[in-house]
Amino acid sequence: MDDLGKNHNDFQEKILKGLSKYELYEKLNEPCNNCEYCTYCESVKTVLNRYNESLYKLCCTFARNLVKLSEILKDETVEIDRCKYFNFWVHNEIRKKFNIYNESTSNIPYILLKFFQVENKIKNAQKNNNCFYYYKSKIGLDLWIQFKNLYDYIKNYVHVETKVTTNNKLCPIYKEYLRYIENVYHTFKSECCNNSSDKCPDPLISNEWCARDYILNKVSCDESRALDTTSTRYSIFPATREQPPGDGSHLADSSSLVPRNDINEHGITNNTDYYSKLGVSLSFLGVLSTFFYLYNFTTFGNWIRSKVLQQKINFNLDQDEQNLMEHNLNKDNENMYTDGYNIKYQST
Repeated sequence: MDDLGKNHNDFQEKILKGLSKYELYEKLNEPCNNCEYCTYCESVKTVLNRYNESLYKLCCTFARNLVKLSEILKDETVEIDRCKYFNFWVHNEIRKKFNIYNESTSNIPYILLKFFQVENKIKNAQKNNNCFYYYKSKIGLDLWIQFKNLYDYIKNYVHVETKVTTNNKLCPIYKEYLRYIENVYHTFKSECCNNSSDKCPDPLISNEWCARDYILNKVSCDESRALDTTSTRYSIFPATREQPPGDGSHLADSSSLVPRNDINEHGITNNTDYYSKLGVSLSFLGVLSTFFYLYNFTTFGNWIRSKVLQQKINFNLDQDEQNLMEHNLNKDNENMYTDGYNIKYQST
């Protein structure tokens, strides 16, 4: 799968999936194996099975959906939109079958023609509920899929905007997909807004997207904020500033482990002070632990203790010697000041 295909999958799985309008396709996907509607496909069964049985099963579901479309898509109240969903759905499913079984794409026009024949049978039986399978030989599957993606983007835009603006991680996926959608919209305008192209499905010809004042909506989001800012970090230091509301962090006293999410204005984690302090603390603890181990459990500790003891003994000896010297010196001084002096006086 190329990068564009991966982006399409990411957009559909992470952004479109679960949205009410997008989930309408799932209602059309409910299987109809060997159901009564397969009778409309009997005349093309041999041809379809020549490629793979999944195409015949798809034909049965196709017939069921076309007959009961208003009931299956009752949540979509606009009749022409139900028909658009139906046509986009079947072409997307045919594309999936060919991708799965690696069938030659040169056979696709022939397969599309067979589905068109089934639609004619249903129409002749007056069972089509005012919806038709739109077949034009010059509209290939790729163009159908492009227009489907554009349609899904526009129909689900309000919910897409909500998802992207509340989850910055989706912004890069959205921005890349938007570039693709803008190119598709340009193709759509050239094929469907001039009333002369044979590469535009009938339901899309000259619709509201062709109006001069129509603007393709775009979500405003900042890709630089798409970095992972939700990971929890723990600090052994007290939290000293108020955390912004809603960032998932909680203040605590300095004796507890505190989840920290220090985010600057661009959404980039900034924990320079935290890591500097933590590095100094861990380094000090490491040195202290190493010294404690060496001092208590190795010969290095014995050597240190013997040196300290020897110095203590020497210090005590030196102190005793000094005290003795001071004692002797004081004794000499006493003798010096207490010795009597005899002075003779001679009479004149």
